[in-house]
Amino acid sequence: ALNLAARPGAAAGEDSLLVSLPAESGAAAAALTTVPRLSAGSVVAAPEAASSVPLSHDVHGERVVFKQGYGEERRGEAPPPPDESAVVLPLQRALSGEVPLASALAFLLRLGSAGLGCPVEIEFALRLRKDAGSRHQLHVLQMRPQADLSSNNTARALRFRYLPTSDYAAMASKHALGHGRFEQIRDVVFVPPGRFSPENTTAIAAEISAINAQLRAEGRKCLLIAPGRWGSADTARGIPVGWADIDASTFIVETTVPGSAKVPLSQGSHFFQNLLSFGHGYATVEEGSDEYADYDYWERLPAEAGSGEFARHVRLPEPLEVVVDGMSRRGVVMKPGKPFEVYIAQVDAFMAIQEQASGSM
Repeated sequence: ALNLAARPGAAAGEDSLLVSLPAESGAAAAALTTVPRLSAGSVVAAPEAASSVPLSHDVHGERVVFKQGYGEERRGEAPPPPDESAVVLPLQRALSGEVPLASALAFLLRLGSAGLGCPVEIEFALRLRKDAGSRHQLHVLQMRPQADLSSNNTARALRFRYLPTSDYAAMASKHALGHGRFEQIRDVVFVPPGRFSPENTTAIAAEISAINAQLRAEGRKCLLIAPGRWGSADTARGIPVGWADIDASTFIVETTVPGSAKVPLSQGSHFFQNLLSFGHGYATVEEGSDEYADYDYWERLPAEAGSGEFARHVRLPEPLEVVVDGMSRRGVVMKPGKPFEVYIAQVDAFMAIQEQASGSM
């Protein structure tokens, strides 16, 4: 078993990282026990889920597919009356009551850090027991590396609030995720809004997958820009790619779909949170705001041979400057010859000085 109380660098046999649990004590079995396994016949759908949760689409409008049999026990029945005995559990009571939640979460965080080799963040759900003969259940939903936005001086230096005009940047967003510089990007794969249509998104996905495979084989990174949601199962709302179709991308941009109802973008989904955990960046560009994606600029550049009918691929002689401030959530893709330090960092610093001077008057 892993001894999470061990001191780093301790001598063998003294606070050893690995300890043996005697079989006769039952400690080994207890350490491996989490939630008792239930037989297939004893699993029932949660009444509140079966009666009130839409079983077709999520909050983004995406189609949701549940495991076969989910909710069947409650189908056709009237919703249960409200539980008069239900109480709101304050956080303080949850942490200090009979459920050792703080200790359990601390254990999971340390176990995850030991396994992944870095600080982690977890998502969990606690299900309290309903009677003395039952057990509380702690479910780990997700565990991933923890993003650190301010761990070094370089990251702290990339702070900015003011966005440049399209004379200096090819993309500017107030809704970017990630932090820092995304370097060595010379390739841009994009779908011009004029070539995008919901009827052709499957064909667009196939073209992007082919370009991505070529970039992956060459060991190249790319910037990926298109209208709609990346990875959407609803082909009317975006491009139905899988991760293997876009894994050569280091930075992904979603823009609004032209000439249609507003499509909710993917920001905040687990898929994109996981991208950020592994060092990728993401931004959205909303139509009708001071954000923009200069598709015309990319279209004026010569296309590579692998470009298709819908998706275009351009290659630049020098790497792009792609910068995101994860604190203000500003993100930019600078045009070649328009350095970030000159056209954003210095301007932002000057505006900050002006604001400070105005406030002191």
